[in-house]
Amino acid sequence: MTTVLDPNIHNLAIEGTFDDAQAIVKALFNDQEFKKKYYLGSVNSINWARILAQIVYYFYAWFQVAKDDSEQVSFVVPTGNFGNVLAGYYAKRMGLPIDKLVIGTNENDILHRFFSKGEYHRTELKETYSPSMDIQISSNFERYLFDLAGNSAEKLQHWMEDFDRTGKLTIEGELLKNAQNDFVSARVSDEEIVRTIRDFHQQTGYLLDPHTAVGVKAAEKTDLQTPVICLACAHPAKFGETVRKALGTEPELPEELAVLEKLETHSKTIPAVTERIKKEILETLAAQS
Repeated sequence: MTTVLDPNIHNLAIEGTFDDAQAIVKALFNDQEFKKKYYLGSVNSINWARILAQIVYYFYAWFQVAKDDSEQVSFVVPTGNFGNVLAGYYAKRMGLPIDKLVIGTNENDILHRFFSKGEYHRTELKETYSPSMDIQISSNFERYLFDLAGNSAEKLQHWMEDFDRTGKLTIEGELLKNAQNDFVSARVSDEEIVRTIRDFHQQTGYLLDPHTAVGVKAAEKTDLQTPVICLACAHPAKFGETVRKALGTEPELPEELAVLEKLETHSKTIPAVTERIKKEILETLAAQS
């Protein structure tokens, strides 16, 4: 993104985490007047269209594996923001014969703690070998909680207000059983990521990126009785240091990625403060008018 130098493209880097960035985006979207006036949009899984598109490849993948119309398949999804696996949940609700939806988390395991113990409790964010999953507050999880709450907007609002205030949401009893009927989960450490990349490469010749390795290891930790599809996430060459820890050498960058290192870039780093982002937007628009 930072190599696009067109005058109408402005890249902002914030001094913070993914959670900080996503909280800012949501705050801007919740300012309805600002959102409408400046046509704010999102291309990550906050955008419902992203979920709709992801539903499609669950059906496509099932058709590649299932031997007949009723055969069930399990999907293992490395996830931090809960968008991709939520698409799988909706595909199952639409009638796709899915047995298990397995959530693979890294050491930022808030989703695993929820589905194993009913504890959606925010903790300190850890930097891991699978950085796209270094998330504590999963944006799309709120969409699943709406279903879990029996489509009660009032109950969901109560849960989320409590979570915003305390950093904790706890469920138990029938609600927890219902959640565990929908999803199973596993936590994968950095050490397990490295070992899985090494072992899988030795056994198959296929080079996993660290995020996909989370999914593969999560599948191994889960008792799955049906054919398993593990969703792959990224090119391993984007994570050279982790691959080197596993194999002793870094993967060669594809030409499409290697050429980016030689291009001029443009971005601006600013504090992770919603009003600061809003001010930057307004000043940029004013300068161009």
